[in-house]
Amino acid sequence: MVDDWKSTSLFKRKLWIVTGKGGVGKTTLTAALGLFAASQGFRTLVVETHGLTHLGEILEKGRVGYEPARVRENLYLVQLTAEQAFEEYVLQQVKLKVIYNTVFNNRYVRHFIDAAPGLHELLTIGKIWSLVSSPPGFGPKKNFDLVIVDAPATGHGLSLLTVARVVADAVRIGPLKSKAEEILQLLQNSSLTMTWLATLPEEMPVNEALEMAEKLESEAKVQLGPVLMNSVWPKLVSDEALKELSKKAPNLVALQVYKKRQSQNQYYLDKLQTSLPASVCYELPLVYQTHRPLEIAQALCGRLRELFSGKKGRA
Repeated sequence: MVDDWKSTSLFKRKLWIVTGKGGVGKTTLTAALGLFAASQGFRTLVVETHGLTHLGEILEKGRVGYEPARVRENLYLVQLTAEQAFEEYVLQQVKLKVIYNTVFNNRYVRHFIDAAPGLHELLTIGKIWSLVSSPPGFGPKKNFDLVIVDAPATGHGLSLLTVARVVADAVRIGPLKSKAEEILQLLQNSSLTMTWLATLPEEMPVNEALEMAEKLESEAKVQLGPVLMNSVWPKLVSDEALKELSKKAPNLVALQVYKKRQSQNQYYLDKLQTSLPASVCYELPLVYQTHRPLEIAQALCGRLRELFSGKKGRA
């Protein structure tokens, strides 16, 4: 059964995770989704991981740090690092920062922590869980309607979504296992969490998208939501007009390029829909704008609004 992704079903979820191959415009799409959700009246938090600042630049907010900062009406941004998440978690346990500084800022202990496999991903997804669930002891309640995560590119993004299951399976008892199971309950609950899978009409991005879709189901067990094909060349003329132009100027280079790009768009769209029969792939246009990334995100937000709420206009 193919999901009918309309706003009524999209906004029932509390957590959206945006993933895809690096270079497909994933972060810009995350910004566009945040603008879209905020424009629909939902108090939205957009999360950037690994200490990156790209979303801040796109949304023209700059570096905002570990605490959510207001970008515009209904839209907030936070930039997470595993180091800050680790400090926050330890201080919840030991209470005194002097103990944390003495023990965990020791360079030998720090080297051990930095080298521990999967720890950064576990700390990051744990913090995301707390932003969605707002449990007691995790700071003041933020009461966001929706949290949108700009996840790392496909390989690292999958690690972020599977690390809790690895820990839950490996640890037999104790608070670490309990926390991992709580995270899993959120991630694997399709009524609360879903992914947006971003790609381009090109060979490698589509192949990685298909591989990621399979692993989301088989390994992460996280709901696959809409698939977004970004940077699709617009259809400028009708099929009839294109045939007429081809007869009159068959050797025109611009016309040949246009026809090849249209054919490429359709080929990879068909490939996605054939390989993912239970999913819907939506086309987002190539936006000709280089000076202000925010304008690209706003244009894509307008397209998302048309696709999912039936309304036109920019953010």
